[in-house]
Amino acid sequence: MIHCGTQRLETERLILRRFTSEDASAMYRNWASDDEVTKYLTWPTHSNVDVSKSVLESWVN
Repeated sequence: MIHCGTQRLETERLILRRFTSEDASAMYRNWASDDEVTKYLTWPTHSNVDVSKSVLESWVN
């Protein structure tokens, strides 16, 4: 198998794409600040959007 990086996949109802640092606000608002969601993750609930931005920047790099 030849790895060709993350490819954008799009259907009528779903788009899968790479994260960008511009996703920080939506990430924080939609799930990273929710204790009920993050209890299943390996990292703690984000206390503010700056934490989400920092995480995304590390993922993007």
